[in-house]
Amino acid sequence: MTSFQDLRQRRHAQWLTELKQHIYLFGSRARGDGDGLSDTDLLVVADSKGEAERWADQLLDGGLAQDVIGLDQEAWHNLPNHPSVNWRHVARDAQPLLEARS
Repeated sequence: MTSFQDLRQRRHAQWLTELKQHIYLFGSRARGDGDGLSDTDLLVVADSKGEAERWADQLLDGGLAQDVIGLDQEAWHNLPNHPSVNWRHVARDAQPLLEARS
């Protein structure tokens, strides 16, 4: 492992220990019908949309997923009743990867 890879892994580990949000996997990988070409879709839920989007940007910048969406708690709570069937499916299929720490 190169020193850059080591630094990146340590940075990711630090982010995860500071985590106060929830991170969910959604899309084909969460449903179990993805293949080797499927991208990784993540959803970050935080107290505020701004905080969720900052975490989403960090996950994208870290190369952990191809699509990361940030939502606040209220939007996440209302997602199962969203007018868009796509958003309702995100809520239905989302698999928790990391739980918020207290």
